[in-house]
Amino acid sequence: MSPSKSKPIYFGPPPNVMEGAWFSRHDDLYAADVHRFRGQGISGTSHQGVDSIVASGGYAADEDYGDVIIYTAQGGSPDQDGHITADQQLTDVNEGMLVNYREGLPIRYVRGLGIKRRKATKGYEYRGLYLVEDYWSVRTDRGFLMWQFRLTKSSAVEPWEPSKSGDAAEIRPVTPLEKAAAKYVSVQRRVRNTAEARAVKNLYRNVCQMCSIPLVVDADGGRYSEGAHIHALGRPHNGEDVRSNILCLCPNCHVLFDSGMRLITDDLKVVDAFTQKVLGELHVLPEHRIDPTCVQQHRSRWAARAQGI
Repeated sequence: MSPSKSKPIYFGPPPNVMEGAWFSRHDDLYAADVHRFRGQGISGTSHQGVDSIVASGGYAADEDYGDVIIYTAQGGSPDQDGHITADQQLTDVNEGMLVNYREGLPIRYVRGLGIKRRKATKGYEYRGLYLVEDYWSVRTDRGFLMWQFRLTKSSAVEPWEPSKSGDAAEIRPVTPLEKAAAKYVSVQRRVRNTAEARAVKNLYRNVCQMCSIPLVVDADGGRYSEGAHIHALGRPHNGEDVRSNILCLCPNCHVLFDSGMRLITDDLKVVDAFTQKVLGELHVLPEHRIDPTCVQQHRSRWAARAQGI
């Protein structure tokens, strides 16, 4: 089989390979069915998704925190130091990463060791299965559009964020039921129901600040809403869990907002990111201050869609 050909795509752990397994050559990853392509860093298609990644220091913006990986999209003609020199596009395998995000498909992740000049000199380590938890776009210091993905270890369960009010009940691990419920609402999007988020939702009586449509979920008129963080929590965004950074949204508007399909202007108008049409104004009560720097940070995460907004 020639180097340009691949084996059939599959999602999940490789057969007979444990996490932490070491491989001396890239070809050995192919032979062990860890990675389907010889000599290529990413395996997948735009319509099926991405099943494996071999990271060998190709992009300077990549970050490795162990259970969390900040992975830079392919393309952009990186220079010898890994800085992109052209805009990146959400096409081909980059578009495939969005399939993983929407459908919760796992990616086999391999880290190159002893990186020198964007090559692994000390072999490769199989790190296990990761999920695409988030994605965004930014303008680099050199002015080029860059897309990035947050990959999270599929077996890792993060603790809930502690609230600023010191509510001890919030400092606990996520239960299997909560994790399943959060995944049901939106694949891989954690719904953080902190004390601060609950306070904002109670303030608006669980009515969405964007569409103003109450979502009634029981015969007694009970409503459901979600606390949406404007400046996202967690690496690499590191937003705060405070009320000025939280909106009360319905699940639909929350997904659209988190996916960069809905943006907010400095004067709190809600904009469709693709048509750039103003859909209305964000409903904000006098006692709920929205931090403008958080709104600006959210737009900066979607630089490709926020031009002119």
